Amino acid sequence: MLNPLASGRVDRSNAAEIAKTWWVVLLAGIVSVVAGIVILSIQWTAEDLALIVALLFIVRGVLQVLSKPADGTGRGWNVFVGVLELLVGVAFVSWPSPTLHVLAIFIGAWVIVSGVFHLLGALANRHAGDSWGLFLVFGLVEVAIGIVLLARPIQTLGLAIAMAGLWAIVAGAFQIVVSFEIRRLPELMEEGPA
Repeated sequence: MLNPLASGRVDRSNAAEIAKTWWVVLLAGIVSVVAGIVILSIQWTAEDLALIVALLFIVRGVLQVLSKPADGTGRGWNVFVGVLELLVGVAFVSWPSPTLHVLAIFIGAWVIVSGVFHLLGALANRHAGDSWGLFLVFGLVEVAIGIVLLARPIQTLGLAIAMAGLWAIVAGAFQIVVSFEIRRLPELMEEGPA
């Protein structure tokens, strides 16, 4: 993730440090894609979907906390976003039986917030590296998916499931692509100017 509050500058000294956690981003991406496929392939009740989405948020939150920002800034932003994801997951788990309406609003709101974080991070860090464009496009896709969820929160369970599954797959695919960019960061620093 890129920190929207600071335009970090990746240089040769911190590129190797950032690259060490590329596998965390890859793992988060794989977990998201698998969760998205599972969400789309099973007929869910609202309670079952809430549990699966809660687990997805909790795992993604933990992995977000463990990863380093791709823009070379401090770990604080990733910890903040990871803790927010954990809290959303815990809210789903602790809610006795959320309605589909509540579930769709929670998911939609989080996807919009995440999209805004990605958009702002991309814009603030457009000079920090080559992958800012990926973050920008991903943020736009997240905001669009979140708006669809919030615009129709009381539609069928199928729409909520499809949107949650689609978001998980798109988010996971994005993380997988970015993980390999992060892994190559030291090489890219050697090829071009810092």
